[in-house]
Amino acid sequence: MTGPVLPAPWQLPFELAWEALRAGSRPIGAVLLDGAGRPVATGRNRSQESTAPPRQLAGTAIAHAEVNALAQLPAGGRYENHRLYTTLEPCLLCSGALIHSHVRHVLYAASDPYWTGIEHVPGVGGQIAARWAHRQGPAAAPLAAFSVLLMDLWAVRHAPSGLRNQADDSSVALARHCLTVDGILDALSVETVYRLALPHLHPHRRGPEGKHLASPPPR
Repeated sequence: MTGPVLPAPWQLPFELAWEALRAGSRPIGAVLLDGAGRPVATGRNRSQESTAPPRQLAGTAIAHAEVNALAQLPAGGRYENHRLYTTLEPCLLCSGALIHSHVRHVLYAASDPYWTGIEHVPGVGGQIAARWAHRQGPAAAPLAAFSVLLMDLWAVRHAPSGLRNQADDSSVALARHCLTVDGILDALSVETVYRLALPHLHPHRRGPEGKHLASPPPR
């Protein structure tokens, strides 16, 4: 099957996000690239799982994708020229992990409305301001919308009670519709999911500054 494909830097983060969703965890994936653009560490959310690879977390609320990727870096290294690609905007926990890991660049596909205003944290000054990672995101549509869709798919399947006040939200409605599209839930590759979902994605699903309109439970 041919058709639209995810941009090269985003293929692995989204593959990890889809792997997380299929395992029951929140669909967030992260990949750390070195200065030459080579992957040096990967991680995905494992909050709803019982096992994880060495140096990664599972079965805890802090088993975030970015933390699991950054935890693989040897202590004492300097990673200012590395770039972290993540499918969802880093939360406060992951932002702290970026600071301690000396990673200075992060690119995220979709904004996280639960952390609106996090860009003001460096205003406290000190080492937080000096070592705060430069953020680039959200990505252009439809990539941002696809990241949001994965989060909504997880919420509809695993945390529907958290969406009870958003029954008529277009974002949630789209996720529910995509659950009925043949092949999506059974897809082994996120590229297949992307091709199947793309015709249903629309730019209006993103609010101001790319923030998505639905708010699934926080990761």
